[in-house]
Amino acid sequence: MQNASSLPFRLCVCLLCLLPTGCTPDSDRNSANQGLKNGSSKEEGNRNKKKSEDELPSIDEKLDVEALESIKLSREELDQGWILLFDGQSMMGWDIESATANWEIKEGALSATEGKTGLLCTTSRFSDYELRLEFKADSTVNSGIFLRTPQTPSDPAKDCFELNIAPTDNPFPTGSLVGRAKVEPSDIGEIDPEDWHSFHALVDGDHVQIWFNGKPVVDYRDPTQLQSGLIGLQFREGGVQFRNIRIKPLLLNSNLPAKDLSQWNQDRKGDAKFELNQEGALQVEGGKGQLELLQPLQDFCLQAEVMTHSSKTNSGIFFRCIPGEEMNGYECQINSAFREDRRRPTDGGTGAIFRRQNARVVLGKDDEWTHITIHASGPHIATWVEGIQVVDFIDRREPHENPRSGLRLDGGTVILQAHDAECKAKFRVLKSMPLPPVSQTRSP
Repeated sequence: MQNASSLPFRLCVCLLCLLPTGCTPDSDRNSANQGLKNGSSKEEGNRNKKKSEDELPSIDEKLDVEALESIKLSREELDQGWILLFDGQSMMGWDIESATANWEIKEGALSATEGKTGLLCTTSRFSDYELRLEFKADSTVNSGIFLRTPQTPSDPAKDCFELNIAPTDNPFPTGSLVGRAKVEPSDIGEIDPEDWHSFHALVDGDHVQIWFNGKPVVDYRDPTQLQSGLIGLQFREGGVQFRNIRIKPLLLNSNLPAKDLSQWNQDRKGDAKFELNQEGALQVEGGKGQLELLQPLQDFCLQAEVMTHSSKTNSGIFFRCIPGEEMNGYECQINSAFREDRRRPTDGGTGAIFRRQNARVVLGKDDEWTHITIHASGPHIATWVEGIQVVDFIDRREPHENPRSGLRLDGGTVILQAHDAECKAKFRVLKSMPLPPVSQTRSP
């Protein structure tokens, strides 16, 4: 489990901003794993991983866009910051190659029935968050949801939180945190193996709260100072299924000052106009320019809401930028244009990591508020648009101070980009939470 000696510091900046166009695609843009499709095997996942290091096609012809649209979160949930960890049709966002059981997708659920004891983990690590999911389990199952966990935990009392799913005769029956907090079976009631049941977990600093089927069952304070980690679904014994897995990173909300942009470096605003409107949104239009957030970020989770007014608006949120330089960082693209269908972005698509991995589907729409989540941890970068993951990228280049030339792990600034005179957009939210660097967390 990844761990540190102090609780994570949260940085939050809520903004409304207009972002103009981004850059143009070129031949060095590559794609990483787009996930396994319904019924895919682990062997196919390994083949996909090998291909991703060469030239994995960026267009997934099997992706069912209508099905993705049908599972989108409500506008209220999106405004609150919820995102989906499982899209019902692919393994995007899950480390299937490291799983030891026969995990597959059946009827929109992650399912395992046999294999070695182990975890199916997210590819992203999280710090403070709310998690909601549903599960169905055999009566003899021994499974669980691992929170703030390493890929291979050694002691759930020390290096993770194991939210158990187990029979009543287990030392830590369903709802318990193994080695930490026991829930009495009478507090849970009968668990019908034919029904779906829900867990809701709130993990905030040293405080962990658990609800089972809407009933509070655990209120625990952690003395081990766990700070961040993966989310893992365990197979140990008996069949188990999980669905409707969603997470809300806990990001402090503070509105951008309504009268000035004092938190931003405007030295390179160029021909662009960055102005706060009467609704408190930051509008950008005009020529090429940038606004640079003075507070640097290294590993972080960032959420934004942006509205574009034309498919020609091609902007971006740059991060881990070299301070003071012109748009020199990783870029999360903002562009709603696509060709024959939404699986074919014209210029990377909103959520793309520009020149690194295209968005697998274009979900942002002009003249509507689009919710974007960027998650960066070491060489791993993931993005969500409208609550659905569109990028799962690992930068495998050699380390380099300049992100245009190689992997940049150092902290850097965040830049909002205005690309050209055709850009017309606005932001109303930009909020972030730093993650403790992996090197500062305790190893299992």
